[in-house]
Amino acid sequence: MDESGHIHIGPREQKAEPEHISRIQPTLKKNTAWEVTDADELVQETRKTEVVQDRCEQVVSVLKVVRGKLMGTTKNIVSEGKSQYIHSYKGFTFHISDIKKIFSGGLDGIWGFLAQPVWVVQKNKSAKEYSRGSLFALDVVRFGGTFASIFVVLFVSLNYQSFFQIISPYLDPVERVSSLNGNVSEVDNALKEKLLKSPMLAVAGREEGDMLSYLPTVGPPENRVIVPRLGLNIPLVTPSYSSLLKEDWEGVESDIQDALKHGVVHYPGTARPGQAGNFFVTGHSSYYPWADGQFKTVFARLHELNVGDEYWIYYGGDKHRYIIQGKKEVKPSNVDVLDQPSNRRMATLMTCTPVGTTLRRLILTAQEVDPTTGIALQVGERESRTVTGPAPAALPI
Repeated sequence: MDESGHIHIGPREQKAEPEHISRIQPTLKKNTAWEVTDADELVQETRKTEVVQDRCEQVVSVLKVVRGKLMGTTKNIVSEGKSQYIHSYKGFTFHISDIKKIFSGGLDGIWGFLAQPVWVVQKNKSAKEYSRGSLFALDVVRFGGTFASIFVVLFVSLNYQSFFQIISPYLDPVERVSSLNGNVSEVDNALKEKLLKSPMLAVAGREEGDMLSYLPTVGPPENRVIVPRLGLNIPLVTPSYSSLLKEDWEGVESDIQDALKHGVVHYPGTARPGQAGNFFVTGHSSYYPWADGQFKTVFARLHELNVGDEYWIYYGGDKHRYIIQGKKEVKPSNVDVLDQPSNRRMATLMTCTPVGTTLRRLILTAQEVDPTTGIALQVGERESRTVTGPAPAALPI
């Protein structure tokens, strides 16, 4: 109330708070703010978890839909393939029955055509009845026989020299007995005379004796191959190595073919007699009659040699003896026969077979043995030099 008697209502006086309440109030406010903030974070984390769960459920639902579609598509493909297979099988069975009918009908038609009678009129003879089938068979036999006869005549005429080499032992009984014998210790006089007539062998040895008596310890002036059972005494030619060093295989083949005109060929790059490895020799069994050379049929009878037979090599003045241990035929592309073992002293004879063709290769593998004892020689071992029989009274002229 003022002086004029008016009553004024003023602001309500606030009571003073106790001291302990004023000290606690800020702390309560702080604690209340912390509790609200923590609750907000919890709510946010809960919402994030719910979002992740919703997305996972969406992904799972999508995967289920995709899986269902894939399963449905697979089932549709399998069922479609099954139905098509069944349809194809039924159609194939139906076509097989049709084919059988057509085939049986065709056979009946062919048989009926071949069984039709045909009257053949011959000069000064009465007509004779034949069937179409018999006439067809006669024509086939005539044509086939004519073709075969022409082929045989041409084949024999082109290889007559080789076939003559093969049948010559049957025409000469003495030579045939010598070939069948095949034992060098029982060489007959006919083979001895042939060896004595050879211009490249020294005239030395006993009048009667074994093959070793007629083979001199000192070799002839050129390399030779001697096959007692076949009565062969032929030059051994070594072609040039230049093409081989250049790996010019066409040149190697050309060099070998040129060398075959002068004898049998020591294959370039293979071991030499007495060395470790495979001393490889090749020769013609047949060749064109008009080709140059005198050794086109030198190995035509090579197939007559068997395991246990032997042959001799004069190389660089030394005498080498080989015993055959294997016989086989291989394809022309089988070059394994040229392998060079490092632990053996072996040799190989090769020619084409059958005679007159180049279809396969006849391979005869042999082991080098001591010329006197016949014992297999090991790598690096020297053969004995014992000479059998009396020494010659004088040097041959």
